[in-house]
Amino acid sequence: MSPSWQNPDYESGQRRKRALAALAVLALVVIAVLAPRLLRRSPVTGAVTGASSAAQPFRSAPTPRQVQPDTGTKEPADGNFPAFPAADGPGPAMPDALPMASGGSDDFAGRKTLAFSLYRQNELEAAQEQVQAALALRLDDELLELQAKLRKEIYVQRNYDDASTANFVVLFDGYEHEEMKPAVLSILKDAYAEIGKELNHFPAEPITVILYTARDFTDVTRAPEWSGGMFGQLDGKIRVPVQGAAGQEQMLRRVLTHEYVHALLYSMAPDCPLWLHEGLAQYLCGDSAVSVGQVIPLALLVKGFPRDARAAYAAYMESLQAVNDLVDEHGMPPLRRLLSELGSGRDLEAAFAAAYGEPFSRWAAEWRPVPREK
Repeated sequence: MSPSWQNPDYESGQRRKRALAALAVLALVVIAVLAPRLLRRSPVTGAVTGASSAAQPFRSAPTPRQVQPDTGTKEPADGNFPAFPAADGPGPAMPDALPMASGGSDDFAGRKTLAFSLYRQNELEAAQEQVQAALALRLDDELLELQAKLRKEIYVQRNYDDASTANFVVLFDGYEHEEMKPAVLSILKDAYAEIGKELNHFPAEPITVILYTARDFTDVTRAPEWSGGMFGQLDGKIRVPVQGAAGQEQMLRRVLTHEYVHALLYSMAPDCPLWLHEGLAQYLCGDSAVSVGQVIPLALLVKGFPRDARAAYAAYMESLQAVNDLVDEHGMPPLRRLLSELGSGRDLEAAFAAAYGEPFSRWAAEWRPVPREK
């Protein structure tokens, strides 16, 4: 057998080829992982594009004890009032990396839909699992915001008790609120019957009502100091801070009824203008209107209210005056017709015209509130 011969540089050359091939494979893997994230970033700033679309909450009006009305007639320079912020404020910053899993767009969409559905049912841990599974497939601002809400609410409700009726599920801190439970259930039962009769609407699904301590309410909702309660469009829940039973039942009745009206209106007409939402909620819980005049054009109170307490008080009182005047002059049937038209998808101009015989813009421009005691 003749002796074998080999180029002395052969082995080193092969090692270089194997190393280059390995680096090429690694580069392809890195590109595959990072490409989806890079496509979502702005080419100028690198920030993730797209705004959160979390629904805005409805809150109880500030009371005269909390703020005195601004009775001036000067119109605001900027009427584009922002709607109340989402319950937890701005969404959390995007994480540097998330694990990418296999799964199509249908799987992501299904998990996202299920996460929000479970959140509305207050199945918080199950909702959190679906959020995590969906985020493993795709980054999403709404899910990241929901994830932050879930972490906070799961912690706050970790030791909560519950009481259920056919129409409500009440969650509460057993140590703080056990003595309030009978009163709360009685108030909600009355609201279901009385407000349902006024609006001719009775929800088929139970509504969740959560009683918080004042501190937990602020931590979870980020509501203004003057807020006495909140109904969230995102999850359909009523949230109320409760600080004991003594002397609180009358105020609790007002707040729970106010927020229950919001729940009904949202189920009847999701695009109901905010001035009508707040005006009708106050009217049906028995609040009395005071004269502040149309200091803010009603057209500017369709989508949002000012956050400042004095300006918010004026907006609430103006909304209550508008509803009060409509009911005093025309009764409840046209107002129920207005809600029905809005619920069918008609815009405010057409819905108002169908109910009252003239477009909203014309009525609002000519409306002069009936003078009432300040």
